[in-house]
Amino acid sequence: MHGLAMYVASFLVAMGLGLGASSAAAADLVLIVDASTEMPWAQLQRNQVLAGLHWDLGQALAKQLGRDLRFLVLPRKRIARALEAGDGDLVCGLLPKWFAGPFDWSLPVLPDGELILSLASATAPKAISELRGKPLGTVSGFVYPELEQTLGEGFVREDAPNAAANLRKLNLGRMQYAVSNQLYVDYQRHQGALKVALNPDFMLASYVMPCALSRRSQIKLDALNQAITQLERSGALHQMSSAYR
Repeated sequence: MHGLAMYVASFLVAMGLGLGASSAAAADLVLIVDASTEMPWAQLQRNQVLAGLHWDLGQALAKQLGRDLRFLVLPRKRIARALEAGDGDLVCGLLPKWFAGPFDWSLPVLPDGELILSLASATAPKAISELRGKPLGTVSGFVYPELEQTLGEGFVREDAPNAAANLRKLNLGRMQYAVSNQLYVDYQRHQGALKVALNPDFMLASYVMPCALSRRSQIKLDALNQAITQLERSGALHQMSSAYR
């Protein structure tokens, strides 16, 4: 009898340890990050997020939600499927019109904008329609609703693997126009990466981006929105975006 009791006790302890490990894994906040992401959004090395807005925001949200933070870095084309399957909890820095799917969207988190950079030697655009038929530096896999709707077949994409490749082409004079986002351009200017003479930026759109929440996540939308509200009230969100400008 004593031997049986010892066996049962050992079994229950093992089960308890197993459940504890499962609970610990479930307690992570898994933030999915696009593998083509660049600073100020993320500094990536060997599929690890080392710094940037995704790091700052993820840490802040995880603390508010009482969870440990874990990143999942994926190619852009795999992100929607992974989020839908529940492989990660959140994707931030996107808009619903860019990222269609059965996701729940949080309150707005970080302000940004989409703009056109143009060489000083090129005609500065004053309206989107003036870009019809002109090759525009774009990023492969990205969608540009404003340009697509206004220019239609006159939207001539010149795809690059990332925004940095478009900046290099501008600096070398191999491209006259490129689409980019405000946070990225501000950061690159601050780093001295924009060395060529440019026209004043032409703003296509301004927005404040939310996060997409997986419907398979253990995190509820109300809890996520409460965490975002706390970060907004404390000034943490403003401090995050301002740090990279």
